[in-house]
Amino acid sequence: MARKSRPSKSRRTRPSKMGRKWTQDDVHAYNITVVYEDLETFFGVTDLPSPDVEIGALTAQDAASATGYPATSHMLLQMEDVVDPDVDPIHRRSDTVGFVLELLNVIRYADARNKRFTIMWPKLQYLAGQGAHPELDICIWDDSKTILLVVKVDRRKRGFDPEARIISDAIGAFHNDNIMREKRYGTKPLDSKVMPGIVMDGTMPTFYKIPITAELVGAVEAGEQPEQETVVHAYRPEVPRPEEGMKPLDNRYIILSCFTSFRQFL
Repeated sequence: MARKSRPSKSRRTRPSKMGRKWTQDDVHAYNITVVYEDLETFFGVTDLPSPDVEIGALTAQDAASATGYPATSHMLLQMEDVVDPDVDPIHRRSDTVGFVLELLNVIRYADARNKRFTIMWPKLQYLAGQGAHPELDICIWDDSKTILLVVKVDRRKRGFDPEARIISDAIGAFHNDNIMREKRYGTKPLDSKVMPGIVMDGTMPTFYKIPITAELVGAVEAGEQPEQETVVHAYRPEVPRPEEGMKPLDNRYIILSCFTSFRQFL
């Protein structure tokens, strides 16, 4: 069943929040609603595809048992740091980012042949030049540096809302790409785009399809609520033990299937 966050009815002007640290108040203020959907509605399929990964990613319980599968071994080695309860929480962000970088290789999102490249902590130079620089954790961009996917890592600290941040990151990435199109390539900016995004809570993902329009970008820059509601679609994998993320093999199979299906939106 879809689950909605309630949009604010306020029309008051706010300070510009382009590239800033968003909370749910900002999501509501800019007339954005997040709807959680079931598998068929979100992916457009009744059954998930088999994971498009090397077999070791489905069978190896840990890095030591992933002999012969170097990409899986690197991913599982990073996973051990993420799920280790004794690791200092201050290292949570960097450990999870390291895990996601390896995961993106295993699930074939990063693919040089198709000109898709993974970038950690990218600087959006055109927004940075305007004094507004979203703090993206990871993105995938093509050879023109157009962003195809944004990823946000949950810090699990007070005041940090990963869902609000992934929406803010997606808007900032879209705006930066449009400025780049005009200034660097002399091409017309896009009127709209659906930006795929992923929030990682440890090794557990939530997937987002974030529609962005020129009207929404202008509203965020001006600090004004747009008349048109933006509906963000979200999906959290249904696994036997969600609190354990990708550590159990049955969970991992389902989650990797979701990543395989989500690749259609890149």
